Amino acid sequence: MKKELILVPSVTYAMKAKSILDQYTIRSYIQRTPKNTGIKSCGYCLFVPNETDRAEQLLRKKGVRILGRAEREEI
Repeated sequence: MKKELILVPSVTYAMKAKSILDQYTIRSYIQRTPKNTGIKSCGYCLFVPNETDRAEQLLRKKGVRILGRAEREEI
């Protein structure tokens, strides 16, 4: 099973994004970014198990800088 990750430029953005999603009752988790994404980031991203598209749209609307998305194999 794959899980989609939302990539952000810094751990500060990751914490801000999680806080915003919490306000909208969208579950999210801050975790290390996999090295194989090909996108340069701080090393942290958000895993949003459900409603990933909605979460990304909401974060962009709220001014959170999104670098992109990646998929990670779940272990």
